[in-house]
Amino acid sequence: MKNLRCTTAALALAALVLAGCSSGGSSGGSGGQGSGQGSATTAGATADRPSSTAKLTIDAPRNGQIVSGSNLTLELELKGAQIVPATTTKIRPDQGHVHVMLDGKLISMNYKLSEKLPKLSPGTHLIQVEFVASDHLPFDPRVLTQAAFQVNR
Repeated sequence: MKNLRCTTAALALAALVLAGCSSGGSSGGSGGQGSGQGSATTAGATADRPSSTAKLTIDAPRNGQIVSGSNLTLELELKGAQIVPATTTKIRPDQGHVHVMLDGKLISMNYKLSEKLPKLSPGTHLIQVEFVASDHLPFDPRVLTQAAFQVNR
């Protein structure tokens, strides 16, 4: 019974962390940087979170792009920060990793700037990416950007 309570508590904590990482503000994806969308930061993170020097951009798929086939690769550009693999509570504004959400669902906690997306059905999809601190929590303001794209057969 004690193991069940510990497991339940651990799962509840993990769900809260993931919900905190994937909820909150989003950007409209408008602006420059040559990709049809800009890097974005939005407010809405919890108080006492550090700000980040990062600028995150989705290079592919681009906002408004129409793609053929169901196998796509997400390509990101990160400036002013670096991806670090270790999870730590020693937060630095220039270190973290990327949380990737597809159609509102967290699909990965990524430690690289390129990732194969799951097989996609035809239609419109929304990819959201957020550069988060090494403790998996967002910076304040959030470093978040998104792109809507269409998949054709």
